[in-house]
Amino acid sequence: MRSSVQERAGDSGARKGRPRDERIDRGITDAALETLAEDGFERFCVEAVAQRAGVAKTTVYRRFPSRDHLLAGALERLNEDLGLRRRSGSTRDQLLAALGAIRLAPGTLRGQILMHAAAEGERDPALAAFVHDRVLAPRHASLRELIQGGIDSGEFRPDIDAAALIPVLVGPMLYLGMWRMRDEVRSIPDEDVVDLIIRGLTRATDS
Repeated sequence: MRSSVQERAGDSGARKGRPRDERIDRGITDAALETLAEDGFERFCVEAVAQRAGVAKTTVYRRFPSRDHLLAGALERLNEDLGLRRRSGSTRDQLLAALGAIRLAPGTLRGQILMHAAAEGERDPALAAFVHDRVLAPRHASLRELIQGGIDSGEFRPDIDAAALIPVLVGPMLYLGMWRMRDEVRSIPDEDVVDLIIRGLTRATDS
């Protein structure tokens, strides 16, 4: 990925013009995600996406002016569940729902894409930053909001550092997702992990 990807794909929206067929837009981004999961970022190209979506390259470019705009538009689809998630129930229940969606399972589309990003991002810092901003940062912001809600409601200790807590919450979910095929991992419920952490979050501090 080229070093200027952040600037060129800052707005993933397409060029303005007559109203577009949203079904075609979605078909293109579906195809882009599937292509990305199979081929990775380095081999990702508009031609392959157009062929998979069954449309002409010009149809793709009318909606996404460049390869990087197409990547940005596709990656933003991975966070659609954030807008659909209901903010109801206890902070614990909301954390369980949010963390369950973070599990990085190799068999899922999101899992495959993020594993490509992790591997290729080692040699391409611009790619790592791009994926972080498009996929991880919105999820971090959502978790930070949940944690702050728990502090405000009195469910969590007031001295919690949300920035330090997020990796503690996310790390076990990544582990459980990556190694879910192992019996000793598959038998661990998400609830047990979250409850173990929450006991630390709610313990009264020494006066």
